[in-house]
Amino acid sequence: MISLAINLDTRPGYDQAESTQGLMLNGTRHLDFFNYGIANKVRFFDGYDIETTVYVDLHGKISERVANLLIELKNEGTIDNLVLARHNENYGGAYFPKWNDLNFLNAMMLSRGKYICHIDGDAAMFINDKSVISEWLEWLDSGTYDYISYPTVYSPGPAVDPHYKSYWWASTRWLICRRDRIDYSEIMKCLQDSDYLFGKYGHSDEPRNPWLEHILGMMTGSQERVFYPLVQPNRYFIFSWARYISGTYKKLMDGTFNDVKQYIMKAGGIKYPCDLAAIK
Repeated sequence: MISLAINLDTRPGYDQAESTQGLMLNGTRHLDFFNYGIANKVRFFDGYDIETTVYVDLHGKISERVANLLIELKNEGTIDNLVLARHNENYGGAYFPKWNDLNFLNAMMLSRGKYICHIDGDAAMFINDKSVISEWLEWLDSGTYDYISYPTVYSPGPAVDPHYKSYWWASTRWLICRRDRIDYSEIMKCLQDSDYLFGKYGHSDEPRNPWLEHILGMMTGSQERVFYPLVQPNRYFIFSWARYISGTYKKLMDGTFNDVKQYIMKAGGIKYPCDLAAIK
């Protein structure tokens, strides 16, 4: 079974017609993500045995519209596990700057499948060739890679940054791995104590980034263990919304894979590192 762990949130502005990606912890948000966005991710894995966990970081009281959308998906079986977590930036009685990483980790830990695919709420996924998924699972089972992350034209590296010589990370925007790769206790030690993290797993010549996606990469012990595939536009697309406009998901999901491909081209293509700005 493949467990989909999807993190969503209701930061102010999610109910507006348009949302634009900002800096760290300020990705796009939209009401469409609570129905079409979830359905989009589930459809990608159609034909596979999947379990879907939706973890919602609630900023304020849940709106009736969001509640109704989620309950409908839960009742029809699209969502298996639904968590409505009141927004909290504390852990252990004190402010915890990695609270969003903790949300991601908690969503993954609810998963029961052999594989976990973590998907941030503003990520979109469209597939034409389902053999892509079987390739991923074969690579994970054979031990070729510990993590597979979103495809990029900059592969095999996760980003183009001269500061990074050997540093590898598994992006929490989108990754897939075997569930036995997620060691909750060890990851929490690393999240809580950067000296422990870098003392055990770090590289002296690299920037000290103590976030979950970097921790996952460092815990593999080798930059060869995390793989970012090349973009294969005839097989599938995975990207994050740099800008999202109301109704875009429905428009793309009602069309063919070729329609999606043409839309991406008209929108200017997927930009560094894996972002697409929606167009009307």
